[in-house]
Amino acid sequence: MRRYWHRNLILIGTLIVCWAALTFIPAFFARDLSFGFIGWPFSFWMAAYGAPLCYLVLIGIYAWVMNRADARARRDGEQGD
Repeated sequence: MRRYWHRNLILIGTLIVCWAALTFIPAFFARDLSFGFIGWPFSFWMAAYGAPLCYLVLIGIYAWVMNRADARARRDGEQGD
């Protein structure tokens, strides 16, 4: 049980670092991304479409990894009720 939660916390920490990088790094370089893209600044597209899609990918990764971890814990009898 302890190993299960340790892995979960490492996964959450890793995904939070990815989330922070996806949120703050493009915002830091937004002025450099000022070229036009389909009539709008590229930084707008990064904020409006790129970041939310990446957040959905992070959620999908978390769900997939945790489903595998839960199945492994049930199989090994590591996680009790």
